[in-house]
Amino acid sequence: MKEYDFSALRSFITVVETGSFAKAAEQLDVSTAAISRRIALLEGLLGSQLIARTTRRLDLTDAGKLFYEDTLNIFQMLDEADERVRVGRETVKGILRIATPLSFGYEKVAPLLPKFMKQYPALKVTLRLEDRLTDLQAEGIDVAVRIGALADSSLVATKITSIAKICCASPDYLRRHGRPTQPQEIVAHHLLHYSNISMKDEWSWLFEHSTAMPDLDYTFAANNAEALRAMTMQGVGITVLPEFTVEDALKTGSLEQIFKDFSPTPSPLYAVRPSRQFTPARVRAFIAFLQQSFMDGPKLET
Repeated sequence: MKEYDFSALRSFITVVETGSFAKAAEQLDVSTAAISRRIALLEGLLGSQLIARTTRRLDLTDAGKLFYEDTLNIFQMLDEADERVRVGRETVKGILRIATPLSFGYEKVAPLLPKFMKQYPALKVTLRLEDRLTDLQAEGIDVAVRIGALADSSLVATKITSIAKICCASPDYLRRHGRPTQPQEIVAHHLLHYSNISMKDEWSWLFEHSTAMPDLDYTFAANNAEALRAMTMQGVGITVLPEFTVEDALKTGSLEQIFKDFSPTPSPLYAVRPSRQFTPARVRAFIAFLQQSFMDGPKLET
């Protein structure tokens, strides 16, 4: 096994993230020449060029892109391991400001908080429930829970679990409009749309094995799962919702699952925080608590 210099690996990551040898040197408090030597050492060890240098810019080679992704994952795992150890010996106190989607926060996060606060009695917690992307830095949020693919940003994400989704409609709607069984039949139906994502992203799972996806339009749109559930139960149309929001309605028969042979792709659930550096103990404690809770507790993916 090759022996890698961690300072060289850290230098490589910092060069990529800052886009400059000089900025990386400033951030790591070393000379630009030292950064250059470390990158050259890595490239020599790997036998591949990682960064294509010109007078105006730096570009990652294909090998560099792969190596960056893998190296970043290693450092994230090390950082998370360090956080779990430090949480055990640091005093968790202050105010923890959490932001979550409304339905998930109300149904899944809020019920967990009494246990978390009992573990850390010196901690105060503020929970913000809203169906929009919160600007963590501008709004002073310590950690946010987000569902679905994440946009590229400076935020640090930790995956917590995955959330199963269900395509469903009311018995009344299905009596009046018929039950679709083939993907192309969905075009003739009234669709209820979660407006925080595109129609294509919402329905692409249904056409995964088709040659093309038709243009779809919606009858009703909302940025909240509870509003969509209410409209679906009133027979307005067909929708795709997180399973935890409709499991009771499915049990009572108020809603019926359709397209059972074309299950929607589960959505990843993340805890995101503003920075990998200087993360407060209260944030590390909460993320570790979420990971443990969803490992031992409610199963959101079937």
